[in-house]
Amino acid sequence: MGYIIVKTTLENQKDAEELARKIVETKNGACVQISEVKSYYKWKGKIETKKEFKLEIKAPSENYRKLRDLIIDNNKYEIPEIIAVKINKGYDKYLNWIEEAVY
Repeated sequence: MGYIIVKTTLENQKDAEELARKIVETKNGACVQISEVKSYYKWKGKIETKKEFKLEIKAPSENYRKLRDLIIDNNKYEIPEIIAVKINKGYDKYLNWIEEAVY
């Protein structure tokens, strides 16, 4: 089994916490970490600066599509950030815990 970290951002803390809870309750992710970040990006020809809330979701690779759909359905951005990074190595007991938490 493979594992991933899915990264996304949301506009406010309330939405980030609600999505994090949905992800864990539906067993699509074992753990969601929320961090407040300041983002700089180019959007529609202008450089924007915005406070956002970044979610890092630890999950089995096979849950990617479900996570993608949950993020899209619970995000107000026109094009939400959804990036999956493969976990190449990790502490065996932690990786086993991810699997146990979602099954």
